[in-house]
Amino acid sequence: MLDNKIIIFGFIVNKQFKISYLIFFVIFTVNLFSNDSFYTISVCSTSSYKDAILCKDKVLNEHKFDILITKSKDTKYRTNYGFFNSYKEAKEIKKDLIYKIKKQKTFILEINKDIDFEVFEFYPKESQREKIAYLTFDDGPITGTRNILEVTQEEGISVSMFFIGKHIEDFKKIYEDALTYSNITIANHTYSHANGKYAKFYSDADLVVEDIKKADFILSQDRVSKIESEFLPVRLAGRNVFRLPEISKNDNALAQEQVEKELLAYDKIFEEGFYIYGWDLEWNYEANGKPVQTPMEIVNKMEYIHEKNYTRVENKVVLLMHDRMFANQFNGKENLQTLITLLKNNGWKFENIEQYL
Repeated sequence: MLDNKIIIFGFIVNKQFKISYLIFFVIFTVNLFSNDSFYTISVCSTSSYKDAILCKDKVLNEHKFDILITKSKDTKYRTNYGFFNSYKEAKEIKKDLIYKIKKQKTFILEINKDIDFEVFEFYPKESQREKIAYLTFDDGPITGTRNILEVTQEEGISVSMFFIGKHIEDFKKIYEDALTYSNITIANHTYSHANGKYAKFYSDADLVVEDIKKADFILSQDRVSKIESEFLPVRLAGRNVFRLPEISKNDNALAQEQVEKELLAYDKIFEEGFYIYGWDLEWNYEANGKPVQTPMEIVNKMEYIHEKNYTRVENKVVLLMHDRMFANQFNGKENLQTLITLLKNNGWKFENIEQYL
């Protein structure tokens, strides 16, 4: 078997090595199996993926071990619970599951050794740590914005949308509609978006502050804060920067020489009463707006950086997305619904950006 190698985005079993991996983009090292031989408890078997998920949610909703939904060659889905080094260990866990599965129609509850399967989905064991997702959307309001508004309201979650001042003027009706959604926090994403000339824009601190204040003037006429706060949330155009009372981070993608040219602008924005929010993870997209990763891949990346504490604030993950990714031609509503459902299934809570500190 491969030494402790697992790709979070997918797996495929290989008879020779027991478990191999299907490469998507990034390989993470996780200590999942310690021996070449292992046992797993198959709890449910069904031809319906929906029933496999139901089994996970109803029977194994508080799981102390990893859950894998597997798919066999005869298109049967199995919900498998844990990986154990001995039959005895698996048998003890199986005893604890007997009562839980009595009402589950598709249960089988059998112990398997070194089974040959394709892993369809992976749900890591429950973490005792809280998991809070900050779903943030940039560059609205534009056409894709409507899908975000509708889906997030249907799902009943709080999200934050960083609007460009110029876009508010150009898409006034969408902006006015967004104001009616109580789950949405609308924040400042500059007025001009630097007109795409970021290095020049941020080298002039006074110009940057003026631009942000121009956008703030538009937003201030309709601003409704979700919590009591004296600060004004901002996300800079083209820059992953934080300026908060306890967090100061510059954009690591920039050369140090350029960072030094832009520092005055960042600090001056903060001094003017604006809090600047960057992000921990970005859902990338192609030039036309099509998302690069699948929702499952993004959720697994969120799980990984949360587990490894690769975030600015412990247990909190700020995800950057862009409104254009959720347009109809990219199955925007379906992708966003899938993302939110997967996060909910994995125990994530949702907050708006004003609750970040």
